Amino acid sequence: MTTKKKSAFVNRTLNLKKIQYLGLDMDHTLVRYNSFNFEKLTHSVMLKKLVELKNYPKEVLDLPFDFELAIRGLVIDVKKGNVLKVSRHGNIRVSQHGRQKLKFSDQKQLYKSTYIDLRDSNNYLSIDTSFSIAFCALFSQLAELKEGNAFGEEALV
Repeated sequence: MTTKKKSAFVNRTLNLKKIQYLGLDMDHTLVRYNSFNFEKLTHSVMLKKLVELKNYPKEVLDLPFDFELAIRGLVIDVKKGNVLKVSRHGNIRVSQHGRQKLKFSDQKQLYKSTYIDLRDSNNYLSIDTSFSIAFCALFSQLAELKEGNAFGEEALV
């Protein structure tokens, strides 16, 4: 029995002058990326856009990137400003506000018998890709700043 060799071909002479758009394969199927560097860059770009386009206070530019603040599989509660770890059935297992874990008694009071439906995109955002880590981390930082009213109530809306 003969097996055919499968080959991959690379065009090393691609003329980029005619290329208008360049896409990145961030699901690691073609190339392994340095996720930390990508997320750090994403975090800094988001901070700059918040200040330049959304008139956030310049102090947010000093927020450090914390790669350990989020992982895939989390859910953001947009209305309450919390980040949730949810079971596959929609039960809230763990929650945090800003960078602080909520006590179970506080979580129970806030959510009572709430089951998270990820189809409800008005209230919940799923952190389901590797390149949404920076977004979730920044959300936690901004929720914490808003709660502390560091920049005024209307500044972080």
